Amino acid sequence: MSVRRVEVNLPGRAYEVRIGGGALGSVASAVRSMAGARASRVFVVVDTGVPERFVDQLSADLASQGFVACVACVTPSEEIKSIETYHRLMVEIASTGHTRVDPVIALGGGVVGDLAGFVAASYQRGVAVIQCPTTLLSMVDASVGGKTGMNLVVPDDAGGSTLLKNLVGAFHQPRLVVADMDVLASLDPRHRRAGLAECVKHGMIGAGLGDDAHAGLMDWMIEELDGIRAFDDSTIEELVGRNVALKASVVVGDEHESTDAKAGGRMLLNFGHTFGHAIETIEGVSPVVDEPGLAPLLHGEAVGLGMVAACCAAVELGMCDRSIGDELVSMLEAIGLPVRVDGLPPGCEILDRMMRDKKMAGGSLRVILPVGWGKCAIVEGADEGAIVAGIDSIRR
Repeated sequence: MSVRRVEVNLPGRAYEVRIGGGALGSVASAVRSMAGARASRVFVVVDTGVPERFVDQLSADLASQGFVACVACVTPSEEIKSIETYHRLMVEIASTGHTRVDPVIALGGGVVGDLAGFVAASYQRGVAVIQCPTTLLSMVDASVGGKTGMNLVVPDDAGGSTLLKNLVGAFHQPRLVVADMDVLASLDPRHRRAGLAECVKHGMIGAGLGDDAHAGLMDWMIEELDGIRAFDDSTIEELVGRNVALKASVVVGDEHESTDAKAGGRMLLNFGHTFGHAIETIEGVSPVVDEPGLAPLLHGEAVGLGMVAACCAAVELGMCDRSIGDELVSMLEAIGLPVRVDGLPPGCEILDRMMRDKKMAGGSLRVILPVGWGKCAIVEGADEGAIVAGIDSIRR
């Protein structure tokens, strides 16, 4: 088994990301090594979409290390990433007799990783978590960096309710991340494409991070586009490694997203997300790719659309040339991601959702907009007309 290792060198809390086929087989021994002899239980939160053989393998490996594995299953969706699910998981972990020395393992995509991470962050004021991402999106983004949490449903002005993404949570770094490339074979093509959106996002900020290795990410992706589209094993493993290295460098420089994005802060990783989060959970919004009428949007699809909208808004504000957005659209279309959608409500309604995003500051909306190919910057209090123009640019 050949495993690539990327270090997330946070002071006093450094951890390793292991990437490779069969890497899941190393988890149980690593857990025993880091948890010590006193640990006797592991609480495993499993995505129901993960093939049973991987769950069985992990459970058997944990048993061979002397652990009792208590498995809790979650069927991922934005609606299930809720206080109710969090409460259920907290009750389940408490009922197992889980102690502070016993770790939590997340085996699944981003929803499971976020929920399991938040359970670990808050149970007995914090226990260790090991992230085992099983989707491309969670491998390159969600599992690295320590963001955990859940969505919140809040009343809206029309007497209904609105689901707000990731409004409740905590920073809780994992002790280890293990990305087993063999699991990706179980993903359907749409979820594979959705994961590529986060890779494109990294490419769109890489040139502004001050590191030549990251600056060339988008060019490398364009050169390797055939292998990426074919989901070639070695190409995708290299893609994951490069993206994890970029994410790690940003997290180390700004763990809690407190640095100004113009200085290369973690907020740059939100490129496409403020727009994307606002449309992701709207009922009936459908990606125009392969199958018309396919709803709801996947997270990666929403991020891709959000990047297109951000590029248009930046053009409206005179921040970048229109060619930047054209090149981004070409890249997204080449990998099969939607750049237009059906079912969008009026721009003012989506703008209102954006104004309730957690990245607001002092009543002012902050968005990440491109200033060049591979370079983005934070914009606070952007003209609302430009934001609405960006939204309208993705309307079919």
